[in-house]
Amino acid sequence: MITGSFPPDICGVGDYTSCFMSSHDTGIENWSLYYSKEWSLKLLKKKISVLNSYNTESIFLQYPTQGYGWSLLPQIICIYYSIFTNKKFVVILHEFSQRSLKAKLATLFLFFANEIIFTTDFERNYSKKLFPFISKRFHTIKILSNIKAVKDLHKWEDRKYDLMYFGHIRPSKGLEDVFQVVLDLQRAKTVKVAIVGQVLSEFESYFTDLKGKYKEVIIDYYLNETSDLVSCLLNNAKIVFLPFPDGISERRGSFLAAITNGALVVTYRGRFVTSSLECICFFTTPNKASIFISHLLKSITKDDYTEKRLLQKRYLENELPSSWSSIVKLYNEVVEHDS
Repeated sequence: MITGSFPPDICGVGDYTSCFMSSHDTGIENWSLYYSKEWSLKLLKKKISVLNSYNTESIFLQYPTQGYGWSLLPQIICIYYSIFTNKKFVVILHEFSQRSLKAKLATLFLFFANEIIFTTDFERNYSKKLFPFISKRFHTIKILSNIKAVKDLHKWEDRKYDLMYFGHIRPSKGLEDVFQVVLDLQRAKTVKVAIVGQVLSEFESYFTDLKGKYKEVIIDYYLNETSDLVSCLLNNAKIVFLPFPDGISERRGSFLAAITNGALVVTYRGRFVTSSLECICFFTTPNKASIFISHLLKSITKDDYTEKRLLQKRYLENELPSSWSSIVKLYNEVVEHDS
């Protein structure tokens, strides 16, 4: 398993890879991890030598990760093993349709892979339209949250925070909307709010500037905390506000972590919304978010919460892999697939 990021690196794909490799499945002992932050093109020969030393019949590449940067070395490795060796090369493509044009063009070279795993049906179908002639190589294996569920979920009335944001602290995550909603809510009444997330060093100044613009708000900050503490915090949130500019999707780990721990999710619509997401999320728009959340906090009943929680539970049980062990098994099935 190749990855360019792995904990303690701040990267969602790195967290995913860690959970996969930490699975206690009986087949996981057959997996080895190759983690590196060095992806200069001049290292091609060395990378191939190291990968060959594992003496394996199949190689998996997690993509994209923070660690690869803009290097094309992962793509070259993919082409080399897929075309010029007898090894089966599998790419787990976590993101494609939403990427910039430059990133999409770079990603195209990964479609030489013998098999490609997508984490949502939307991404798989998007790629099918571009490459119908190789669509037999495409598979969907949905992600699980890297944040575990607490043993006992709190009742609605026992949850400490009225509103919480959880996720990466960086631009393009809708954090400006979070602060504006908090400002609007706290001008009208006392609302307890927390922001829980990971901050890369290059985005610390962005976050500092953002907090400086909203000095009036009262927010508890929990940054770069352990997954166990994050689980406890989410179990203490009534509403988790996830204002993704491009809308919610099934591959949002923060969304999965929130519903896994019983929080209600308020978010924005986008082209990735499935019928299941329509049932388990509350949807608003940037200009109506403050009023919507205020009304939801005032009007929701215990029965409303119980009903929504039941829908969340059904979604987690019926539409996602049952465990990380089951994801390992699905990966092994991809290796056996004859495309």
